[in-house]
Amino acid sequence: MEMNSLTGKLAAFITGLKYSSLPSEVIQKAKHCLMDTLGAALAGSKTADGIIAKKVAEKLSPKKESTLITAKGKVGVLEAALANGIMSHALELDDGNRYAQGHPGVATVPGVLALAEKEKKGGKEVIPAIVAGYEVFGRVGAGGNPSHFNRGFHTTGTCGTFAAAAATGWLLRLNPSKMVSALGLAGSQAAGLFAFMADGSMTKTLHAGKAGMNGILAAFMAKEGFTGPAYILEDKFGFYKACADASNPERVVAGLGEKYEIMTTYVKYHASCRHSHAPVDAILDIRNRIPLRLEDIEKVNVYTYTMAAKFIGGKDVTTPISGKMSLPYSAAVAILCGRVGLAEFKPQILNNRDVRALMEKIDVYPDPELDKLVPDHRGARAEIFLKDGRKLISHILDAKGEPENPGTASDIYDKFCLLAGTVFKAPRIERILEKIENLEKVKDISELTSLLTTR
Repeated sequence: MEMNSLTGKLAAFITGLKYSSLPSEVIQKAKHCLMDTLGAALAGSKTADGIIAKKVAEKLSPKKESTLITAKGKVGVLEAALANGIMSHALELDDGNRYAQGHPGVATVPGVLALAEKEKKGGKEVIPAIVAGYEVFGRVGAGGNPSHFNRGFHTTGTCGTFAAAAATGWLLRLNPSKMVSALGLAGSQAAGLFAFMADGSMTKTLHAGKAGMNGILAAFMAKEGFTGPAYILEDKFGFYKACADASNPERVVAGLGEKYEIMTTYVKYHASCRHSHAPVDAILDIRNRIPLRLEDIEKVNVYTYTMAAKFIGGKDVTTPISGKMSLPYSAAVAILCGRVGLAEFKPQILNNRDVRALMEKIDVYPDPELDKLVPDHRGARAEIFLKDGRKLISHILDAKGEPENPGTASDIYDKFCLLAGTVFKAPRIERILEKIENLEKVKDISELTSLLTTR
């Protein structure tokens, strides 16, 4: 009976995944997702969120099971997943899924690496585990959104817990019945609220870490026979009824096995909320064609889909996270700095007089025509009015990094090298890249994780 549920059908597919049956493009995408998440984690280890997370992990666990990124030793598997997940999400540079409206990598990869290291798994096991996590994240997230998101839930934390349970459950070789329980237990732990938007607090990154941590817990409990609800998604007291006003549960299993959700993953090239990326790309397109100076600008109008306009249209910026969640701020630094990278969210830029002055000239508006394209395209239009009477316009249909506008393989490598370069020198970075590029040849994942420490 349990296998007839949405969770049962999903569990049956996930437990049947094998490295040997994965298409080559899916394997390559999994490697790129691993690379992208590790780059974000390495740079994120230097943030306040990352530093606190490492301290807490070291205090909580005397165990030496899994690598704590950029620390000198190991901690327990749960604490490693928690801290490494927080680091991965700290800089808003991690990957995402526009249909699920969240970030699968930071929920999936840290847990997979932590458990794979503890269990001495190799690359041919890590790859399908990552694919499993992305599959579940994309499907569960798409089934409940946009309503789930609009209710105030942070999908990275909620659907990320399902993803981590699936990924780590795969590593533990759960059978379909026990995978159902793992997913059911994950659903009962799924959490994450957008209340941090009000004051710029750190809880956004905690959601990523807890997703990985709770997913591993669910997988271990299920392995030992602890049961979870088989109808966790569609039950009258289940995830969708409790956490969304409207849902499409059948999306969870639609096309299962015909396409892989990991292939819909986008890569972020700006250190801000993904909803700001198409507008930023439009502004940078204008800036690359025509030099822009603050004193020449009369006003800037940004048009985007309604969710983005409402969610990040504000100008109340007091902290790095509130800056990342403000489209007027990202647009202002894009104009003045020519990029929206790590440095643009440091205090000297956050409080810069010119940035603040330009923000007051930037207004964000919803565009009903762009709404019609969501979620297949999350576009934007930027209009910059100059004091000499000129009106500069750029339209962007898909932000850079989306599957429809992916950039090049070298873009992904360059991003990793830039982020990893905040911690390591070139020789170490090259060794990490070599392990990821040849992940299927890695017999024990510690060959990779040992390179992520500051030993």
